[in-house]
Amino acid sequence: MEQLGAADPLRIGPYALAGRLGSGGMGTVYLGRSAGGRTVAVKAVRPELAGDTEFRDRFRREVAAARRVSGAFTAPVVDADPDAEIPWMATAFVVGLSLRRVAAAHGPLPGAALEMLTAGLAEALVSVHGAGVIHRDLKPANVLLALDGPHVIDFGIARAAEGTALTSTGSVIGSAPYMSPEQATGRRLTPASDVFSLGATVAFAASGTSPFGDGAGAAVLYRVVHTEPDLSALPEGLRPLIEHCLAKEPADRPAPDEIVSHVARADRSAPGAQGWLPGPVAADVLALRAALTALPAPAQTLQLTGPTEVLPGGSGARPGPPEDGRGPSRRKLLLGLAGGALLAGAAGGAVRALTPETPERAAVSGTRRPSGNEVIEAKLGWQVRLPAACPQVLSANGTVACVSLRRMWGLDGQGHTKWTVNGDDHGLVFSVTGPNPTNVAAVDGGRLHVGAAVPSAAGAAPRTAVLGIGMADGEDPWTAVLKEAEGSGVADFCGVRGGRAYTISQKPGSSPAEGYGVWALDLGSRATAWYRAADSRPLLQALPYSGDGVLYAGIDRLAALDAKGAAAWSKEVRTGALATTARYAVLIDSRGVMTALDPATGGQAWQVPGAEPGVPTAQDDGIATDEQGTVVYALWRDEDGGLSLAASEAASGRTRWRTPLPPDETGSARLGARLLYADGNVYRMGADCVLRAFDASNGRPRWKYSGWKGIDPFSLGWSAGDGRLCLTNPNTTTVAVLHANGS
Repeated sequence: MEQLGAADPLRIGPYALAGRLGSGGMGTVYLGRSAGGRTVAVKAVRPELAGDTEFRDRFRREVAAARRVSGAFTAPVVDADPDAEIPWMATAFVVGLSLRRVAAAHGPLPGAALEMLTAGLAEALVSVHGAGVIHRDLKPANVLLALDGPHVIDFGIARAAEGTALTSTGSVIGSAPYMSPEQATGRRLTPASDVFSLGATVAFAASGTSPFGDGAGAAVLYRVVHTEPDLSALPEGLRPLIEHCLAKEPADRPAPDEIVSHVARADRSAPGAQGWLPGPVAADVLALRAALTALPAPAQTLQLTGPTEVLPGGSGARPGPPEDGRGPSRRKLLLGLAGGALLAGAAGGAVRALTPETPERAAVSGTRRPSGNEVIEAKLGWQVRLPAACPQVLSANGTVACVSLRRMWGLDGQGHTKWTVNGDDHGLVFSVTGPNPTNVAAVDGGRLHVGAAVPSAAGAAPRTAVLGIGMADGEDPWTAVLKEAEGSGVADFCGVRGGRAYTISQKPGSSPAEGYGVWALDLGSRATAWYRAADSRPLLQALPYSGDGVLYAGIDRLAALDAKGAAAWSKEVRTGALATTARYAVLIDSRGVMTALDPATGGQAWQVPGAEPGVPTAQDDGIATDEQGTVVYALWRDEDGGLSLAASEAASGRTRWRTPLPPDETGSARLGARLLYADGNVYRMGADCVLRAFDASNGRPRWKYSGWKGIDPFSLGWSAGDGRLCLTNPNTTTVAVLHANGS
């Protein structure tokens, strides 16, 4: 078998692989088939975890325990090899859609389906707990809705990680909106923790949102521990049971078998013609089953270049059957509905089908696409594992700063700890949202500014705050607090410009789409310059080079605030990437059109089609610009379906240079761009997670680094500057540094 993380294998153990279903913190899940035709979901552990002896021991014990789990509403283990070079486990394949995706596509479940969901999840927990396993990550993405009922997946894996760097001090395994209070505070867990997660998951199914809201991880965890959930969407007959499941104290929650009995006593409506699922959902599951049944097994003699990666609606995809009004096409089902169904965290919801290069994707123009082998392989400067997950890493003043939920580290040029800062010492919790890369800090003038939350105390409401420290030594701390509005942390740190720090604050208890505000903090006086409630959830932000103010993009609208926080203008546009230059704000919309706007008026300066459509990421790195704001770096789609990196004049949109990129080994990069500029380099992170450095003046490739190839690129945080390219993998608590010259 080929090394996982270097290239996708055609076989794991006795199973031929028909497609990649998703990837997450622990590994990658594939659709596999045995020689006898049995379809399974095969989970292969990440290579970096495979080398952890303690992890292997725990994984081995958990596989043994998981083998004993056998219930109607679980996906039981059918095969495993924890002693293989790359440990793996195969579970029964469930044809179903994740609850998370069903809620997004069809809205909340009706009352009868909610009762079936509640009973099915409880029955699954009876089996899981009976095998001595605590799930620890029961959430909508880990619940599959199948025709025969709900199924719980990924049981036992979170427990296998205990004791490794993934669950060391300061790190918490799980998803914040569905964690129990004892899990959020790091107390010992019992099976009652899963009951709390069951309650939160059913509440989500009734409303489409978490009962504790969304936003910064610290804010959500605070609400889980200290506030009551929103259960208003639940039917009256089910609400008391779910309220009981969400009791703060584990001893006050019902046992799973008690939940089953309670639902069984309820007066349930007869199922419809399609069973327990609403008609549209059942139709999608039936169509998905037909599509997967028709999926051919891979021919072992094919020479594969890697799996294609396509998002629904993306251009450059392999053509599929047309939509004819009779339901989703096979292609749409595989690429849009099934993506991530078997594993939470699949990048963008894409399904990666292991298919050979086809005529549809072959070059049709004169573009000469390099192989990528003509450039040198960079040497890793250093790599360390920290005691906690750090979703953001920054480099300046000879220091690499790493931010976790409760602690920050300053590392020197060899990766050794120079200083640490504990949030508890300042009465703060840093605004880290679990293991997802995000911007919660910024460096300016030799100081590190970090977004945080002040928990409520003695009846006082929680507040958003910023902690400032010296970047080089971690000394001279000060704290500024947003007093003008309640806040539960910094959802995004926009940056520092003109002596002001700009952050996106979230109000406690707010919904995922509301309750956000823009906070301009004067760093000289450490007082609020202004605060304004945002019209929608800001997904991307940018700061104009002059005149102060902020630009922020929601799902379908771009808005600008002036130097006093007043609304300057807004435009209806679906923005995928956003940046500012010396004169303009530059965006790439969902159609792949790059547009330059006057940040003061919103007037259009120039527009160029053909850019790679952006996908908003937590690090706002779809477009890069140079220090002076005179050049814009972006990816562009070529006639042969490949990508080029190009530098454009910020003032006119005219192309300075354009360099064809080697194809990503895992397929077409239909996940948007990840680009950084620093130290005369333009850095590009590919869909295969190969890092490439280009000369910013002419586009010539300088070096590449393949050491993290195969990792989901959107699971990583990165930054560049001070002669370094820094990487952080929160899932493995690993931080790595490459030197700008590649040596």
